[in-house]
Formats: sequence, structure tokens, C-alpha cells
Amino acid sequence: MVRWGGLDKLPPGTTVLDVGCGIGGSSRILAADYGFDVTGITISPQQVRRATELTSQGVSAKFLVDDAMALSFPDASFDVVWSIEAGPHMPDKAVFAKELMRVLKPGGILVVADWNQRDDRQKPLNLWEKPVMQQLLDQWSHPAFSSIEGFSELLEATGFVEGQVITADWTQETLPSWFDTIWQGIVKPQGWMRFGVSGFIKSVREVPTLLLMRLAFGTGLCRFGMFRVQRSKVKG
Repeated sequence: MVRWGGLDKLPPGTTVLDVGCGIGGSSRILAADYGFDVTGITISPQQVRRATELTSQGVSAKFLVDDAMALSFPDASFDVVWSIEAGPHMPDKAVFAKELMRVLKPGGILVVADWNQRDDRQKPLNLWEKPVMQQLLDQWSHPAFSSIEGFSELLEATGFVEGQVITADWTQETLPSWFDTIWQGIVKPQGWMRFGVSGFIKSVREVPTLLLMRLAFGTGLCRFGMFRVQRSKVKG
């Protein structure tokens, strides 16, 4: 994702906002491996606390509670805005797109990786796809998945885009991750074991949802979308 977005060409000290950072995995990689100055934001205080605990001293990554739908940073604050699988959580995708672009400096780069559904304007969901999609949204507590095409249009509509939105479909490349996620819970049980019986029950409950995600991505109902945008020097 770093290479695809062209971020490996940027110098150490580049400022990066990781939107929806979770417990900070990608933030730590960007800071430790590339020397970027990273700020990770999440709406969860628990995730901020855990991300901070996991980050070694000397790694230039800090974590804050913030709302991706109303970022607290001024306009044009960061050289790079980065986001992985945060979009499905957002109730208004247009507002999310505008906030991502708003805090990006003129000439800066936005790189996003996200779960998307097939563009149902081109091919409507059929009888079995509709309940599968609803089940996935319910299980993950997501309001909706956007399509690759739909979110690209929302980014364009912000008026901040230089040139065009570059997209890619990485569904095939990421497909093995669904089975591997289940396997990792078996061979590395430390994650759920620290929470005892409740952790085991919660982990087992995830398995049907992960299998359903594998079905959705494997049949083309869902797609793993990549987005790369450069912010224009002047809005308009």
C-alpha cells in the first residue's frame, strides 16, 4: 500500500494522519520503517490506550481520540492522509470523503484501502446477495458499504482532487486473509486466552462472519478497493 501510493518516495518527517487507526498497527509501520511523523486517530479511547502501550519509545507515532466525520485538525494539516478499512463505519460517506481531503495539504496524497460492495447501480444485488449483505452489515455494525465507483465519485465531488482518483481492486490479493484470520486464532491463541472463556466465546462467534465475508469477496459481492488521490493546489 505504501509503494502503490507512492509514499516510499517521501522523505522522513513527512506528516501522516492515519484515520481509523485501530490499535495502531499501520501507524507504527509508517513511523518505524519510513520515518514518518504519524498521528493515528480513532473514536475509541480503549484503542488509543492500547495503541500507545504497543508503541515503542522513539517511534514517532501518537494516538488521539477524534471523530473521522468531524476531524479536529485545521484545513491542510498533513502531507499524507492514510486510512485502512474505516469507510464502512462512516454513516455519511460524502462527509467522510470531504474530511479526508480537507485536512490534506495542497499537493498532498490520500491513500485508502477499504471494504466495498459491488456497484449495485450497474448490477443490482440478487435475492441471495441482499440478505448476505444485510447480515454482514449487522454483524460488523456498519451502516453501509460504498462501492469503489461510488466512493471515487464522492472524492471527486469534494472539489479538492488534482487530476483523477486512481483506484484498484485488490480482492484477489487479499482473499487468503479471511481463512488466515481464523487460522491465526488457532495457532496463536494468546489474543483470546488473556480474556478467558468470554474471549474464547467472542472469537468463536467471529468465525461465521469471517466465512461469510470470504463468500462475499469470493463471489464478487464485495471488493477490496484501493484509492489514491493527490490534493489540488487550489480548490475548485
